Amino acid sequence: MKQYILFFSLLMNVLVCAQSQREIYNNSVKAYEAKDYITFLKLTQTLDSIRPFHPTFTYNLASAYALNGQADESLTVLKRLVLMNNTTEFEKDTDFQSIQNTEGFKAVLALKTAQNTLIANAQKAVTLSENALHPEGLTYLKKTKTWLASSIYKRKIVSFDSKTGVCADWLKTDDMLSVFALKADAKEDYLWVATSAMPEMENFSNAVEGKAAILKVNIKTQQIVKRYTLEGNHVFGDIYVTKNNVVYISDSAKPMLYKIENDAIEPFVSFENDGFNLQGITMNDKEDQLFVADYLKGIALVDMKTLSKTWLKFPEGTIGKGIDGLVFYKDKLIAVQNGVTPIRLTQFNLNKSQSEIETYRILDNNRPEFDEPALATIVGNKLYFFANSPWKAYDKNAVLDLTKVKNPELYYLEF
Repeated sequence: MKQYILFFSLLMNVLVCAQSQREIYNNSVKAYEAKDYITFLKLTQTLDSIRPFHPTFTYNLASAYALNGQADESLTVLKRLVLMNNTTEFEKDTDFQSIQNTEGFKAVLALKTAQNTLIANAQKAVTLSENALHPEGLTYLKKTKTWLASSIYKRKIVSFDSKTGVCADWLKTDDMLSVFALKADAKEDYLWVATSAMPEMENFSNAVEGKAAILKVNIKTQQIVKRYTLEGNHVFGDIYVTKNNVVYISDSAKPMLYKIENDAIEPFVSFENDGFNLQGITMNDKEDQLFVADYLKGIALVDMKTLSKTWLKFPEGTIGKGIDGLVFYKDKLIAVQNGVTPIRLTQFNLNKSQSEIETYRILDNNRPEFDEPALATIVGNKLYFFANSPWKAYDKNAVLDLTKVKNPELYYLEF
């Protein structure tokens, strides 16, 4: 645990933590240093329940179990830690001395090594011509056979040739924010666009911080016909448009789902008491069940009749952390997990009622080409996504270093 105390201040910047959480952590460190391991365990259990999958809290929880002679519990948490990030070094930590010679510990080390296995099923479709685009989402308009990509950095939507990758501006206005998800309605009359102010976008200013808008765009005229906004700080990341043209929106700044119906945006389902950072959103074919990914916690299912929520359980050998893009396809949930190491694409197979995950399959894993793939879209029997997003190419002031940026690469998986 020692090294993770040193890096705690950096890791805590991932989320703004409540004062009580910091106090609990500080008290847990004091208990550890005083070798009061019973108190250390109680406090780390509390922290893990408040903030699941936190790298420091998870590590410390495994340590606390081992120090209290609870080997099975420690090994279970170590497995979770490895599935989160298989580069975490714990092998020589004396906190785990009591279990280091067990078969269970050896199995965890084997799992850590197995996570490095290269699985390569997706194929590259095309490389886009615009270097600094920083794409996030994409969609395909079947009527006009037009591919569209969103841009975080350039604050616009581009069309691109699927064979040559040549880009052209499709929609760009001076007041548009960073563009995330793109979804057309069933008739492809309108394109629904999720936009949010990001420090990484060109010409960002504090005046727009926390702003977000859903745009309704006439596809034929390529003109914005309406903007839907809400007061407060929001990051609209993904959207889903039903067959009846109801639009559902996930907010990663405030854990809330919204919907646009009857030409008005309003709260739909709150995750403020049990969620953290909402990302990808999708629905089953009947559109009676909605699935939303929480970047820290996993996947929640919302029953559209009762609006009740259920957090899906994950099979042994996988976790739900770090899911960005989420797509439903033939009784399956396809997840883009860019918040884990190594990055992977995972297929979660649902039961007949589509209410539980039965099994899973890793589609792609540990590919050097994949550098934060994000949202994905299904076209026919293929899943398309951009393999590389230059989030790591921004400096601490959110200035993009173009020397570190590769042209966007579009990949596809065939089912």
